[in-house]
Amino acid sequence: MSRQAVQFAPSTFEERGTAVSFTTPMLSQTRIRKDDRDRLEVLVPSFSAGKGIYVIPWKAVPEMVSMTVHDRCLHRLIVKEPVCSPNEVRAASLRVARTGLAGPPAAAAADAALREDENHRTLANYMLIVGILEAVGLDSADILTAGLDTEQGQLLARGLMARAAASLKLTPTELFARVEELSDAICPIGLERAPRPGRLRRRVADLSACRDKMTEWSRTAPEESAPVGRFCADVAGLTIDLGHEVLAAFNGKLMDIGPLLSHWHREMPHVRDLSIRLAWLLDGWDYVVACWAESEGKELQEQCEAMEDIFRVLPLVPTREATTDLHAEKVRVARSQRRTVRPYEDWRTGERDLEMIQRIERVKAKAA
Repeated sequence: MSRQAVQFAPSTFEERGTAVSFTTPMLSQTRIRKDDRDRLEVLVPSFSAGKGIYVIPWKAVPEMVSMTVHDRCLHRLIVKEPVCSPNEVRAASLRVARTGLAGPPAAAAADAALREDENHRTLANYMLIVGILEAVGLDSADILTAGLDTEQGQLLARGLMARAAASLKLTPTELFARVEELSDAICPIGLERAPRPGRLRRRVADLSACRDKMTEWSRTAPEESAPVGRFCADVAGLTIDLGHEVLAAFNGKLMDIGPLLSHWHREMPHVRDLSIRLAWLLDGWDYVVACWAESEGKELQEQCEAMEDIFRVLPLVPTREATTDLHAEKVRVARSQRRTVRPYEDWRTGERDLEMIQRIERVKAKAA
């Protein structure tokens, strides 16, 4: 089995890969991507705190690293259903966490996240139907009174949507299919006017708060840790700015549902691409936000260790998406550090760091 250490500065999100929420410390937040033959490979940062990235065939990972039971289950699931996008990997991770293999808190958090996903999809579907009826001049008050989750409400909705389809020169089947497709694209972000923001909208807001806290912490942090904190906050800031740009474009596309439905084949790919782009952009930041939240209120030493962990897995913006070379800056910051990174295994016995596994499981529960 071969493995290769490379300097890693991805130019695209697909090349950067998707973070996987493993609980084995050495594999925590490692990224998977597809190679030029469409096979999965994993990018493991610096064995034993060495330089570069190890690129390993996905199927070979269990032969190289002693994995937790949770991670073996997640690895097998991804081998069986070779997923690679952030939304797909998240769904697989939640399915495994729901079994309880990462502990009861992570199971409860995964169950709640899956229920919330379904609620957001239902809400998006409901708001789209109301928006379509309003766009063609039909009154949705009766549906609102009856409730779309009731039999009466569904009968009213079907009747009114049939009339709306005729106004839009579509068949009812075509209109309902488009609503379903739109709901799938909208669900991770949520509509701007929704009573509760979608998962990715919340993540942008949570990241903004986390960025502010890391910036404040770095002002009084020890000399060797302050540059790490500032760099992490700067990368978060760039990600937030790009996220706001994507959200503005996404909101604009959904501001008026009529033109979107009328020019479906031209406009819908843009909506789908914006939703996917935001998922790629924010991939891995849920762990960062949860990791820093876990360290709040702890001793300074523990906060410095948390910042080192964040620095190790920091989701750098790919080179094509950034105007500055973040990868070169990260190398510069890393070289300036005098601290020794905490090992993930005892080099004499190969035993995993159980304390760190437990901390990662707590972070996993918060990041669901």
